[in-house]
Amino acid sequence: MANKAMALSQRQVKALCLGAAQAGFVAEILINGAFIRLVPMDAPPSQVYKTPEQIREEELDEELERFRAKHGYKP
Repeated sequence: MANKAMALSQRQVKALCLGAAQAGFVAEILINGAFIRLVPMDAPPSQVYKTPEQIREEELDEELERFRAKHGYKP
């Protein structure tokens, strides 16, 4: 997935967080990484809070798996 820069105002971020809370979710926003994720409030912390490094590591793992599948590489 291609990342695009997100220019969100403070007002927009606040609206996302408040709306998510009213719906029973936690808004997880990583602006420079360009994603917004809504997670149920009762989700375990490991599903809610991930560091940018953890997110990047997961992305790299997925990219490696796609490469392996495409090129028939087996570890």
